[in-house]
Amino acid sequence: MRAPLAAAATAFLLCVGGCKPPKYVQHASIHSDFECAVPWGWTVITDGEGGHFTNTTFIGPFEPDFYLGAPSLSVRWHAYSYPHRLPDGGLEMYNDAEDYIQQTLREVYGNRVMSQPPRDIIVHGKKARHFVVLSPAPVPPDRRWGVVEDAETGKPVNLREHAYVVVALKRGFYVLIYPATRAGFKKYEPHFNQLVNTFKILKEGPDGAAVEWQGPAPARQAGKRLG
Repeated sequence: MRAPLAAAATAFLLCVGGCKPPKYVQHASIHSDFECAVPWGWTVITDGEGGHFTNTTFIGPFEPDFYLGAPSLSVRWHAYSYPHRLPDGGLEMYNDAEDYIQQTLREVYGNRVMSQPPRDIIVHGKKARHFVVLSPAPVPPDRRWGVVEDAETGKPVNLREHAYVVVALKRGFYVLIYPATRAGFKKYEPHFNQLVNTFKILKEGPDGAAVEWQGPAPARQAGKRLG
């Protein structure tokens, strides 16, 4: 499902008279399972597999320092111990949130440096794990945007600097992802921080039970800089 952010469209109509659009707008998921503040004017795409997996991606304007030319932010839901089919036909399944972190680091970022090793933070009153990984990935020779030359091989690579926040619940977990490049990471890092710091969990996944907020979050919430 692809559409401009409804809240952004509303803000635009309100600002026809000449006021500046807001930097962020509130987004409510189509399944009513989470809310968050996201960049104004970005496109939103949501897909999934029943109640055990969903993926919502917010895509920004053209930015040459990002792979394929566009920054993005994603929110995913994974139910525990339930297989999800990947675009390449493979399957992924995670026993818990820590299993997701370890599998991701091992399978996706084999050759890596941890810009931020996994650490505990608080997201909407819930314990979460935050980490940032730096890792090169080979790319086809015709790719142009977000590509650099590997210092050792001389071949083009996507030098990924990806930030994650994993929020564990009873029946599954949410993953907030900022898939940047080393060159572009700081440009939209504040947007990721805003997503994390405003992320409000309403249900445990699209078909899950309602989640009650546990009162004021402890002081160690995600700050201005997560990494």
